[in-house]
Amino acid sequence: MAADKDDLGRSSDVYVAFAFAAADVLVETAPDGTTAFAVGAAMALLGRGARSLIGQPLKKIIHPGDQDLLGQSLLQMGRGERVRNVMIRVLLPDGRAAPVALSGYRHPGNKERLLVAFSHPGGLPPLIEKRSESGLLDKHTFQAMAAQLLETAAPDDPYQLTLVELPDIPHFQSEAGAATQAALASELGNRLKSLSVGGDAVGQLDDGKFGVLHAASVSAEKISQSVTQAAHTVMPDAPPIEAKLATLVLDVADIPPEEAARALTYTLNRFAKDSANGGDLASLMKDLQPRLSATVKQMNDVRQTVMTGDFNLMYQPIVDLWTNVVHHFECLVRFKGNDNKSPYETVAFAEDVGMAGMLDMALLERAIGTMRSSIANTESLRFAVNLSGRTLSDPAVVKKLQAILATTKDLRKRLVFEMTESADISDLSAVNDVIQSIRKQGHEVCLDDFGAGHAAFHYLRALKVDNVKIDGSYIKDAMRNNENVSFIKAIVQLCTELGVTTTAEYVEDAETANLLKLLKVRFGQGWYFGKPAHPATNDIVTAWKTNTLEWRKGLLYFKG
Repeated sequence: MAADKDDLGRSSDVYVAFAFAAADVLVETAPDGTTAFAVGAAMALLGRGARSLIGQPLKKIIHPGDQDLLGQSLLQMGRGERVRNVMIRVLLPDGRAAPVALSGYRHPGNKERLLVAFSHPGGLPPLIEKRSESGLLDKHTFQAMAAQLLETAAPDDPYQLTLVELPDIPHFQSEAGAATQAALASELGNRLKSLSVGGDAVGQLDDGKFGVLHAASVSAEKISQSVTQAAHTVMPDAPPIEAKLATLVLDVADIPPEEAARALTYTLNRFAKDSANGGDLASLMKDLQPRLSATVKQMNDVRQTVMTGDFNLMYQPIVDLWTNVVHHFECLVRFKGNDNKSPYETVAFAEDVGMAGMLDMALLERAIGTMRSSIANTESLRFAVNLSGRTLSDPAVVKKLQAILATTKDLRKRLVFEMTESADISDLSAVNDVIQSIRKQGHEVCLDDFGAGHAAFHYLRALKVDNVKIDGSYIKDAMRNNENVSFIKAIVQLCTELGVTTTAEYVEDAETANLLKLLKVRFGQGWYFGKPAHPATNDIVTAWKTNTLEWRKGLLYFKG
């Protein structure tokens, strides 16, 4: 750190700026571009002490290849614009280049000075997967970068996403030689990058189609002018290129920062999936802003539902086919006002936007409350709670899960978990570690929907569980489909050899139940045994008694 008595009188705005930028190093530049003041961990980040920077031109420590990027950033700051997270390389004293994130804005008390913050790039995306002809990010990398940068955006200064379509580019390229094509791609890429967040947040989505993530201070007109200038620079005698633009304001101030990127990614994915092929990019873009707004609203609705507890649990029996004893009840969520409607869409949405863990923990806490209440506090009543594969893949949610389970020693053997999967799990080994931790605490774990989607045999190989629930699509047609019967036989045989029990869902009649017994399936679930329902009364004896279930010697039986 470099400081003297003059620094003590320096405006507190400087230090507020330092905190605001969350920087490792803060530099104040003089009007001539030299460093007037420096503070922070300069040795660790820049390879030189903060005091050594004073009096030196800022550009002296920047890699030659990034001088233009530095100049553009400083120019934007000088105009009063805020610059955030520009990925830039600094030159270390030994000649090596090191990436840093540069942010800054004009000094609030002196318009001739700039406050420039350097920080470790941290979670900012590396500059990879670029289109060789333009130097721009490819479609997938651009989407990932946009999502990550969105997390750093200030709520009062949202980024904007502009899609640029240049329908005349293919014609110009067919008329020009290879050298001109390369020069045009490079010039266009450089100009678009200079207007983007971080100097690299531009993606080439297709031939003649680009995405630019930029600050609100960068207008669509400025982007259009840059395109025109790029073409004129490379092909001065060619007719002007007309750019079609559409801008999306990434206003996600109503949701937490960590969820903003999820909203954008989800919206873009749905937009890409639902849009007709070959559509005009600007036309397709018209629907994107409403989609983002709708996504944010839906995320807020899910959060509100969780926070207010505005949901119900219904309970469906799972019966031991060999003894007719109710083994446990599965806890199924129903959102208030829609008790008779499947919650699948809401649950799937929560998974897609990374909110499954929040919902799962709320349902778990509700189920625990029920189990400890007078209506269900008996050893003979067991309950299963669903945990998404995404929940078990999220370290933060797993930490909360473990904290909850540390308080449920009284519910061991009674509290069961079913791992659901509406999305593939990337790290099965890590998920298995969580599952084994749950099992060591005395809770059985079931693998749900086996045979559907991603939950196939490699799941059973990677995840050690107590029970496998065979997907209902195989059970519903078992009486009429020999192939399904063969599949069920194979699952039961494999699970038996692994010491894993099996459950069949969608058991709708006695004939199917009897077939499953012959196939040695241990447990059954379906309307034949009972529909999902609330307890009928507040008395434990009568609460769980239905037209299909009855108590016998302290155990709940299926009447059969």
